[in-house]
Amino acid sequence: MFAASRPIYPVAGIRAVEALAIPGATPPLMERAGAAAAQLALRLVQGPARVLVACGPGNNGGDGFVVARHLHCAGLAVSVAFAGDPCRLPDDARAAHAAWIAAGGFTVPDLPTPPDEGWALVVDALFGIGLQRPLEGRYAAWIDTLNGQPCRRLAIDIPSGLDADTGRRLGPCFEASHTITFIALKPGLLTLDGPDHCGEVHLDTIDVDAETLAPAPGHEITPALFAAQINPRRANSHKGSYGDAALVGGAPGMVGAAVLAGRAAIHLGAGRVLLGL
Repeated sequence: MFAASRPIYPVAGIRAVEALAIPGATPPLMERAGAAAAQLALRLVQGPARVLVACGPGNNGGDGFVVARHLHCAGLAVSVAFAGDPCRLPDDARAAHAAWIAAGGFTVPDLPTPPDEGWALVVDALFGIGLQRPLEGRYAAWIDTLNGQPCRRLAIDIPSGLDADTGRRLGPCFEASHTITFIALKPGLLTLDGPDHCGEVHLDTIDVDAETLAPAPGHEITPALFAAQINPRRANSHKGSYGDAALVGGAPGMVGAAVLAGRAAIHLGAGRVLLGL
C-alpha cells in the first residue's frame, strides 16, 4: 500500500531502528551519514570553496567531523568549530574526531571570522534529533551567527533547535537552505516550524531499510500514493458515469471548508458534486 510513500518515524522509532541496524554495520552508520552529507555539500558548493562546519558535543557533531574529513580530502578548505571536550564525546563521535585530526584537520573553540570572500557553505552539526530544550549561551550565539551568513546553509539530520517529533522551534534555531536527514523522515521536518527552517529536505537511507527492522507509524502523503486510484476517463462517458458526491457543511459565514471540499471532489473525479450549505 505504501510502496510509493516514504516512511516517517518519531525519534523513539529511529532509535529503535538504529539499535537493530548498528550491530555489525560496515561501514558504521556515522561514517555513512557523514559521507552522504559530504556528497550533498560538494554538489552545493560545486568546486573549490571555503566551508565552515560547526560541531556539537554529541553524535551530530560526530557526523560533522566525518563531513569535514571528506570535504578536506576532496580539496576544500574546511574550518571546524568545536567547543567541546573530545574525551567526552560518545564513542563513535570520538572516533570521527580522531579521524578528522589524523587527516590533517584541526578545530577551533569558536566560530572563526569569515574569509574575505565569505563562506561558500556553513554546516550545522551541532545538535540532532535528540534535542529537547532551547539552546542557550555559546550555542545560541553560534546559531545566530550561522544564520547571518549570506551563503547556503546545510543542516545535518535536522536543523539545531528544532524538535524532531513536533516541528516546534525550541528557541534559537538554525535556518537551513538544505537539510539532509538519514534512515527515514522525521515528523518535525514536515510540520509546524519545520518547513520554514529545513529548506529543501534530502533523505538518504544510508543503506538501512527501516521498515524491515521496525514498522513505520506513518508515511508521507504524496500524489504518487493515489496515482493508481485515478484512471483516465473513457471517451464514451459523461458526468453521470462517475458518480455523485454530496457534501453538507458550513455554518453561516463559515462555508470555506465545505467549498474547498467540493472543489477537491471535482478534481478527484466525481461526476457531479452537490454542496449543501
